[in-house]
Amino acid sequence: MEKLALVTGASSGLGRAIAQALGGAGYKLILTARNKTEFGEFVCDLSSQLSIHQLISNVKKQTKKIDVLVNVASIWHGQNEVFAGKNLTKFSEKTVLDTLMVGIIAPTMLVYHLLPLMPEKSHIINISGTFENGAKGWLPYFVSKRAIEDLTVGLAQDIAEKQIQVNGISPSDMATPAYKKYFPQYFADGIDPNLVAEKIVELVSGFNPELSGKIFVMKKSHKPFTAFHY
Repeated sequence: MEKLALVTGASSGLGRAIAQALGGAGYKLILTARNKTEFGEFVCDLSSQLSIHQLISNVKKQTKKIDVLVNVASIWHGQNEVFAGKNLTKFSEKTVLDTLMVGIIAPTMLVYHLLPLMPEKSHIINISGTFENGAKGWLPYFVSKRAIEDLTVGLAQDIAEKQIQVNGISPSDMATPAYKKYFPQYFADGIDPNLVAEKIVELVSGFNPELSGKIFVMKKSHKPFTAFHY
């Protein structure tokens, strides 16, 4: 039976790698992105509550079943600006609100509204991030990523009886085009997004309730290991 995966932030970087990997594994895809591209995603600005609800409505019109939900979208840079190297009050209020909306409110709302479409042995994957140097300089992004780990662990407990596996992936700096643009000096140390995508395909290929609620940290040249708020 055909399975369907919904991936947010799918137009580039990690989201694009995940979409390609799931498509290669045989999943039918519903993809979302802020801007329209040649890949045909639903256009959805996840910083807008109205846009989130429109996406949910469109998804429900298109399908009655979702087997995999992957929350990838986040904000750590703009078109020509990286949101780092500033104390909290130096960020604009819009940047703070948008970062939290996209990074934690939108994933929570997608789960809230789409859980009824998810059958037993389906999967929710949330993308977090590691912060070896702490939160200083990009606190809004840090908060959004720590919160999505809390969502992952709490949701796994909350819906355990539904037999839906919930996991997080916490990659330590990814070698994406955006990362190369803003942090070229660290690009060589970034993990290949395709390796993260392969781990997601591995997780969703089976069902193991003992793994639900686990966060997998992924670093270049290291095997994935489980940790929480690493």
